[in-house]
Amino acid sequence: MRSFDIAGIPVPNRYVLGPMAGITDYSFRKVCSDCGAGLVYSEMESCDAIVYRSEATKEDALATHLDKKSEGETKLAFQIFGGKPEFVLKSIPIFESLAEFDFLDFNCGCPVPKVLKQGSGSRWLQRQDELIDLLGKMVEVSHHPVIVKVRTGFDSEIDLPALARRMEDVGVQAIAIHGRTRNQFFSGPVNYSLIRKVKESVSIPVLANGGIDDQNAASVLEQTGADAVMIATKALGYPKVFENLIRKEEGKDPLPDSLLRQIDDLEKHIELVFSYKDSKKASDILRGISTHYIRGFENSATIRASLVHCTRKEDYLSLLEGLKRNLTAF
Repeated sequence: MRSFDIAGIPVPNRYVLGPMAGITDYSFRKVCSDCGAGLVYSEMESCDAIVYRSEATKEDALATHLDKKSEGETKLAFQIFGGKPEFVLKSIPIFESLAEFDFLDFNCGCPVPKVLKQGSGSRWLQRQDELIDLLGKMVEVSHHPVIVKVRTGFDSEIDLPALARRMEDVGVQAIAIHGRTRNQFFSGPVNYSLIRKVKESVSIPVLANGGIDDQNAASVLEQTGADAVMIATKALGYPKVFENLIRKEEGKDPLPDSLLRQIDDLEKHIELVFSYKDSKKASDILRGISTHYIRGFENSATIRASLVHCTRKEDYLSLLEGLKRNLTAF
C-alpha cells in the first residue's frame, strides 16, 4: 500500500476524504475512516464564529477528540475559513485549545456566495499577496502543519504553479487542488494537467480533487503525479469507495454492491450520529445523508421518502430492520 507524508507525519494511504459543509462531521469521518480513508477533513469551521465564541463551532471542534480516540492511523485535517486576517490569526489558538487534529487546513476554494461575501473561500484567489502574507503568519502562529485547499482560479484559471511556490516558500506543507475554477462550482471539466504542473513546481505534497471516484482514481494519480486523491461527493452514502480503492491497489476485486450492505453501513452511521448528538441534531444531519445510501436501488424513491421523515434513532432502525427482513425473505 503506497503512502505519503505531510511535514513528516505519515498518512497510511493516498485516499483522502474531502471536506463537505454540513456533511463531514465526526460520524461521517468515522465511517470513512473505518472503510480505510487515510486522511479525513472536518467541515469548514468559521474563524469569525469561534472568535465570537459560537457554541455550535465549539461543539464541532470538541468532536475531533472522538476522531482521535477511534481513528487509529487515519489522520485528521481541521479546516477553517475566514476573510479577515486578524480573525483568522486570533482563531488559531482558540481552535487549537479545543480541537485535536494533525493538520490545520485553510480553505481558499469554497465557491458558495455566503462565504465569498466574507472575503473568504475562493475569494482569496483574487487577493494573492494578502493571502501569502496571511499564510506566513498562520505558519508562525499554528502549532500544527498548515495546509491549504484551493481551486484553479476564480473567474478563470490563474498561474497556480507560481502561487503554490509562494505558499511553499512561506511554510505551507501541502496543497489540495480542486481542478475547477470558482465559476465552475462542481460541474464541468476538471483540469488535471494544471494539477500536474503544480506538482512539478513544488516539493510539498499535492492532493488532486474534483470528479474523482473509485473508477478513475488510479488514472488521476497517473495524470497528475499527485501524492493523493481527494474524494468527496462519491463518498456520500458510499464510504466503501475507500475500501474499494485499497482493494484495487492490492489487486483484489471491488466489493459487490448490494442494498443489504448499504443498509448495514447506514445503520452504523446512524448509531454514530446518535452517539454524540441529540435526536433533533442527529436527525437533521441524517436527513441530508441517509438517502444517499439507498440511491440507485429498486424502490429507492419510496425508501428515501420514509427516511426523511424519521426523527428518532428508533424510527431509522425500525425502518431499516423491516427492509432487511424483506430482502432476506427471498
